This record gives sequence, structure tokens and C-alpha cells, in this order.
Amino acid sequence: MKLTESELTKVQSMLNAFNQLKMQIGDAELAKSAIIKQVETLKDEYAEVEKELAIKYGNDAQIDVKTGDIVEKEND
Repeated sequence: MKLTESELTKVQSMLNAFNQLKMQIGDAELAKSAIIKQVETLKDEYAEVEKELAIKYGNDAQIDVKTGDIVEKEND
């Protein structure tokens, strides 16, 4: 007993599509990992700049990132 030619072609085609989709998922996961690593690096760099600015302008300074203006934080 054997599959018909069209049944075999259909099954092979579906398995090929399944394997291609699994490879795409793997590629997406690798890209995701790379992006997460970039985010972590940027967070570390940002924290370092924050520290430097806090030393230079004080821990309570507020910076307007649109204008660069620095004001002291108001105490309530």
C-alpha cells in the first residue's frame, strides 16, 4: 500500500512549509536575542550617563530632554 502521488506531494509540501516556518521562528528568536542585548547595553550606557549628570548637576536636578534645561526639583 502506498500514498497516491497527490497525497504524497501534499504531505511533503506541508512538511516543507512547517520546516520553513520553524526556521523563521528560530531566526526571529535570534533577532530578538540580539535586540534584547542591544537594549541591555543601552540601559547600562544610559545609567552611566545618568550617574555622570547627577554628579555634575546634583541628584535632584531635573533635565528637560527637549531643551536641555536643568532645574532643581521642587520639594513639596
